[in-house]
Amino acid sequence: MKKNIFFWGAKYKAGIVYNFIKKKELIGINSTFKVSYLFDPGLKKSQFKTKTVFSNKQKDLIKFINDSDYFVTCVGSDFGKARYQISKKLEKKLKPLNIISKSSLIYNKKKIGKGVQIFPGAILNENSSLGDYSIINTASVIEHDCKIGSGVHIMPRAVLGGNVIIKDFVTIGMNATILPNLIIEEGAYIGAGSVVTKNVKKNQVVYGNPSKFIRKMKHKIKIKFL
Repeated sequence: MKKNIFFWGAKYKAGIVYNFIKKKELIGINSTFKVSYLFDPGLKKSQFKTKTVFSNKQKDLIKFINDSDYFVTCVGSDFGKARYQISKKLEKKLKPLNIISKSSLIYNKKKIGKGVQIFPGAILNENSSLGDYSIINTASVIEHDCKIGSGVHIMPRAVLGGNVIIKDFVTIGMNATILPNLIIEEGAYIGAGSVVTKNVKKNQVVYGNPSKFIRKMKHKIKIKFL
């Protein structure tokens, strides 16, 4: 019996996850799982090639949810708070699905939350934990004893030194480096290629080597239909 998966989101990240599932490249997801429905209120059609049913209409959303077993919230970039809030609403009726690449390395799977996305080559090292609906993108390295909150996005090839604390809804840009024993407060944004040498406060945007404060981040969330 097929296990129907519902995707919130039909942009390029959804296409990547779709192909992982189709090619059976994920831990715990086999041929009984099928992506059956795509929903994205901001699109007129899916942005990747698929025969999966797509809609942006509320009446279809209700049907999609009722006919599905699992969901994946395919929202990336710096929209971690939106990803988290959408997921918390969907989990009232559906089961969140963990997207974990077979080519990732996780030292303790008991320390990861629900609805996480861990991409190929990513490493979550000894005694490190990952919160609900967070993303560790391609080839990122999380060293030992790090604590990563919910709704976080660690972009490709970012590196976190040991004993780093990343609070909820933080975005770490591509190739950024966070030195050991630092705290990145809720909602902060670390620019691509930055080297962070000191703690970052709530909602701060920092860039550079060493990173410097640029401005405050605003998290305005408006979710249609949920």
